[in-house]
Amino acid sequence: MFDRTFYREIRNWFAALSRLRRYVLFISTIAVPTILGALTAVGGWSPDLKASVAPIQITVLFFAFALGWGLFWFDEHAALVFQKFAHETQKNSDLQNEIERQRGELVQLSAHINCLSVAARAVESALLTVAPVRAGLEAIAKELLETLVDKRAQLFGIGDEEAWNFAIYLRDGGQLSCLCHRRNFGQPGDVARAWPIGAGHVGLAYQREGELVNDDVATEEVFQGKGDLYRDYDKNRYRGTASICIPDVNEGRQAVGVLVATSSRVGRYTPANVQPLRDLAQSMGAILSPRPNVIESSSGERNDEA
Repeated sequence: MFDRTFYREIRNWFAALSRLRRYVLFISTIAVPTILGALTAVGGWSPDLKASVAPIQITVLFFAFALGWGLFWFDEHAALVFQKFAHETQKNSDLQNEIERQRGELVQLSAHINCLSVAARAVESALLTVAPVRAGLEAIAKELLETLVDKRAQLFGIGDEEAWNFAIYLRDGGQLSCLCHRRNFGQPGDVARAWPIGAGHVGLAYQREGELVNDDVATEEVFQGKGDLYRDYDKNRYRGTASICIPDVNEGRQAVGVLVATSSRVGRYTPANVQPLRDLAQSMGAILSPRPNVIESSSGERNDEA
């Protein structure tokens, strides 16, 4: 670890060296030449007096030489000390950055494990129900989305200053309708758009039966809504996005829907940090995939909650 005592010693060393340089430069470049010049300029000295002054001149010259050599020595060693100080400072900075990185990874891993635990209990609850009601299964999926929202800061580093959005879209004929969404912008009564398959980042992710993770969808027109789906605010609110297909666990069937996460911050989602989304999408697939014993709700309505 970085030693603060060493830093204080270095600071005191350079302060003292700065003062010493001023005195040495004054003596060696101003005082000594002035004294020697004055002694030389004064004429009419007797031989005995000149013999007495000569040792003084030699002493002054030697003193100036000693001061100059000492300044050179101090400057050389000060450079070495400064180099050591810079090296120690860099080591400390690298160590602090590594600590912060590992702390962030630990927080993310802890939140990820918590989400997996919640998802495992949700899947178990859904599968162990003898005759589950469709609305009840959708409610379980909504609870998983709530868990994701609660852990957004730990999982993805999302701050309060950015606009964020999480949503579950399910296939409804030829389009993807929003089962529920959570976001920190808009009005409580806002209704999410239904995306045709192949339209926008939601529809394209479903069409490709995989995932779409984008640094900035605002820079590519293919991800923007067309016609009635276009919104003026899209390019400000939706920048970094991750759209993950919710798979159907039944072999050979198309995906159930898409799990969507968006942020107003460019580069918020990357292939390296969306594993929690992939895992929750798998869990939602196990919950929402069609089963023979599922009882459809009488109304058949799918409510969008703000």
